[in-house]
Amino acid sequence: MESSFTIFELVLQPAIVLVALIFLLALNSWIFKKITFITSNENITKGVIAFLLIFVGTLVFILVLPVDKALKGQILTFFGIITSAGIALSSTTILGNLIAGIMNNSMNRFRNGDLIKIGNLHGRVIRKSVFHTEIQLEDSNFTTIPNLFIANNPVKLIRKSNTVISASVSLGYDISRDRVEKALQDAAHGAGLTDPYMYITNLGDFSVTYEIHGFLEDSTKYFSSTSLLKAEVMDKLHDAHIEIVSPTFANQRRVDEKQFIPKHITETHVTKETLPEKLIFDEAIKSEKIETKKDSLKEIYKKQDALKEKLKTLKDEKEIEQVKDLIEINNGLQERLEKNVKAQLTADTTKSVVK
Repeated sequence: MESSFTIFELVLQPAIVLVALIFLLALNSWIFKKITFITSNENITKGVIAFLLIFVGTLVFILVLPVDKALKGQILTFFGIITSAGIALSSTTILGNLIAGIMNNSMNRFRNGDLIKIGNLHGRVIRKSVFHTEIQLEDSNFTTIPNLFIANNPVKLIRKSNTVISASVSLGYDISRDRVEKALQDAAHGAGLTDPYMYITNLGDFSVTYEIHGFLEDSTKYFSSTSLLKAEVMDKLHDAHIEIVSPTFANQRRVDEKQFIPKHITETHVTKETLPEKLIFDEAIKSEKIETKKDSLKEIYKKQDALKEKLKTLKDEKEIEQVKDLIEINNGLQERLEKNVKAQLTADTTKSVVK
């Protein structure tokens, strides 16, 4: 009986530590499931907290093990060596990506749905995690970028409104700059851009490089508007009887007074009801909608807090009833938004698991 009681005493503390660690990890997961509709970076914070809990829990577990001090010291030394080796070996990969993920999160450089460019990668953000960021490229495929790569490279964030798009073209010195500028500005207006302006970016041996810029009101049309701008540049230059041919071609031709401009065909352009971007960035658009709903929830929470504070100061029964009605309306809207966001997040998680 005494031996059983002694064994129970020896294993009690390690068992308590293990149970406490499991409980804290489960609590951490439960809390972030509850607030997952509030913040878009819950995965990073959740992962960091879980890592720290496991590290501290393992250390405490070793300290309460029912072994003599010499053996316990050896175990702690071995644990320290493993930890140091892990940090040293993963400092440029796992740990580096973890720290970079925390840094990117704290700086709030971009969020889900944003259009970004990193190096040669150009697309919209789908999700951010502890170690990497996933974006949907302009060809609708997905790519995963390590957070360390993002931290070490400049990130170009495309503005959601009034962003600038451009197109360049090289023309010969024999063409008047004024004619070119007018044609390019007409092209920018034709592409739906505002306040166009032109730069001469290069004076080559045989040609001049012109670059037309304009402001795009809605960046969700970024790629299709860029393509449309280039098409308009061709059309407007041809309409102005300006050839777009290489200087080598111009110097070698043997025909007299002939312009190499396609014949204008009068027909209405077929407009698509669905923008290409809506098909290309389907997953990114879903992520952006979730972020927008989370922002709406934050605004509702603020309004609710303000209304509840106001309710404490009111004396008139009619005003009190009005405020209570507003609180009820906001509660209903809040509940619908929370259910919608949770349903979308659950669907995205299921889809990720299937992939």
